[in-house]
Amino acid sequence: MPETESNSPQALNPVPEEGIVPLDRTDLIPEEELRNLLLQTNPKAMRDLDMIEKGVENFFLFNYSPFALAKYEQLQFLKPADLKYFEDKNGFVLYQYLFLSEETRELGLANVAIRPASRRADQIQKIKSACLAQSAAAFLQYIARRDLNLAERRSAGELRDWVLRQYLNTDEKGNPVDFQDSKNLPISMRNVKTLSVESFLQRNFKLRDDILASLISLLGKKPNEIIQFLSQIKADPEALLVIEKRGSRSPLLRLHLEFHVIQPSLEELVGDTLDVKKETATDETEIEIIYEVFINLGRRILTSLLPGEQSGWIQPSGTHQGAQFIQELKKHPAFTSGKTWEGSDVFLQAFEVLSQSMDSLSSLRKESLVNLAFSDIVVRVRESKEPFSVDLSSIKLKDSSIKKSGLSKAEVLDQVLERFKTRNDILTREKATGNSPGIVALAIENVVSSFLANKERRTSIHTLIRKNGQAKGIYAFLKDVVEGVDSEIAIDEQIRLSKAITDWEKENEKQRLKAIQDSKSFLVKLLEWILSLFGVSISSPLKKDLEPADEYQSAKQSKKASSPKSAEPAPEKEAPKQKKSLGVLMGPKEKSTLIPAKVQKSIDYVDRKNNGIIWLDEVVAAIASPEFGKDKVADLMYYDQKRRYIEIRSMNSIRHVFIRKELESDSAWLDSTLEYLENVTAKKPEFAALADTLRKFRDE
Repeated sequence: MPETESNSPQALNPVPEEGIVPLDRTDLIPEEELRNLLLQTNPKAMRDLDMIEKGVENFFLFNYSPFALAKYEQLQFLKPADLKYFEDKNGFVLYQYLFLSEETRELGLANVAIRPASRRADQIQKIKSACLAQSAAAFLQYIARRDLNLAERRSAGELRDWVLRQYLNTDEKGNPVDFQDSKNLPISMRNVKTLSVESFLQRNFKLRDDILASLISLLGKKPNEIIQFLSQIKADPEALLVIEKRGSRSPLLRLHLEFHVIQPSLEELVGDTLDVKKETATDETEIEIIYEVFINLGRRILTSLLPGEQSGWIQPSGTHQGAQFIQELKKHPAFTSGKTWEGSDVFLQAFEVLSQSMDSLSSLRKESLVNLAFSDIVVRVRESKEPFSVDLSSIKLKDSSIKKSGLSKAEVLDQVLERFKTRNDILTREKATGNSPGIVALAIENVVSSFLANKERRTSIHTLIRKNGQAKGIYAFLKDVVEGVDSEIAIDEQIRLSKAITDWEKENEKQRLKAIQDSKSFLVKLLEWILSLFGVSISSPLKKDLEPADEYQSAKQSKKASSPKSAEPAPEKEAPKQKKSLGVLMGPKEKSTLIPAKVQKSIDYVDRKNNGIIWLDEVVAAIASPEFGKDKVADLMYYDQKRRYIEIRSMNSIRHVFIRKELESDSAWLDSTLEYLENVTAKKPEFAALADTLRKFRDE
């Protein structure tokens, strides 16, 4: 598909220079003013106001989840018309987002009312952005289900009928229209827009125009930009898989400013490549069938516009005359400017983009086949706990699929090997054995586990790392870990890796000495034996370095012993000024203690409930045992043996609170927690005090 078309999303963006969601820099009216307005309409509506503000509070508490926002149907007293009235008065902000029902797996639309207690426009913008991300994720999940549906229909030979049913060729009253009748052609031409994503969303969900424009704009962006935007919410992995299955293309193909269609997935372009037994009834894709609709309409329009003697060149069937139809329609003034043919500009531009897409379909199928082969091999490399051989036998695609793409298996392998050169997360080297081309690959994430599990291949793994630009080899994966700071898993892994390296070095030294001994002649061995009887020992040659001197070895030696010169004090370097801690980490180590399981469970519950804020009184209430009062629980957390919690001492006189140690350095957590505290509906002094404490710490 033409990248210029698929990656030009900002045309639909009302304020492209500001981002996907148009900015609104106006804060909402003060609460007192809004309450006065509510009292004039319906005094009971105050309860709904509390629910709306509580929804925003929970939005920030639950990591920017749009599902926490107050929906229209949850409000008891404010009707949609009331909400619109108060939105016009700048009291609320109304918005929408798409979701995928967990029960039916169907798309749905949620209408929500937004009012942060802070009233700030920047926080409203953040909520809108999260709602848009949720809509995009839900629509991508819908595409995933749709892809499966298309594959099933394609296998059964029902795809063409299904696509043609999506073309809703009806008049204003909903009566079917036959485009074979020339008088119906203008209506039929305009009705091709029913094949668009825009038409689908407007017909089925009444999505607001501004939100629809933002959603289409987002889904027309490049894959990495979409993934980055979705990172602000907890997107379902299925949504990200849909993006991955379209390679470097965006999920939507832009045919016109107001006309987008869903890009075919890699599987749709090349068919079922991995199931050798399964045969497909047709190789057609949805987009090729849509193109045929345009071809047939273009043929009928030209036949009706041109005199009989000028239309003899038009063939009654086939799709190869598409470019000619477009050029001829462009030249016809009655079609391009006549009132009868209103909407011809949309039709022509969409027709032209589709025609260009058909021209690039062959090369795209080749690219898609290579993408599939590469993706499949990368998955297997990541799953492998030892170096993985990539050669002709690694390509598990059907021969028929490779043949249809116009490539040979060797050509597919060549392109796959070329793509591995661009991956920084996978180590590779040329295969040392065999006549056919290939590489040995190992995912960086599996280096340590592979080194631990494959004793006989440790040297080759070390060499593989060095061949990929890391001079220290396996030593580069040794890291400093600190008990109480790093996880137990990380510490255990480093201990096992250090031991494995020591064993490997000993084994290498044993083999080196054996090789030296084996290389000696019989006479030399006899002479050494005779001399040994008289207590004379011939020392073996100095140990050759297995590898060129590296930083790790020299670092180890310098720790064991220092030379006389190094005993001299080195000039002191000015230590960087460390940021003062938010609170107190722990009391004297000799008093450290293990937290009982019952208490730990309650701490974890409060931690999850408050997104990292651990109010001491809530922990005590959750334990519900006279054995564990406030002082006892506070001491347990303060003297925690695993050093996990920080006590914010400045809050003790207001309300005793702890946080997990790692959150102190998590800027994202600090920002989101401050937003939550600024929007807590319960006006309690501890929330304001904690917000002030965190804000001062963040801004230091």
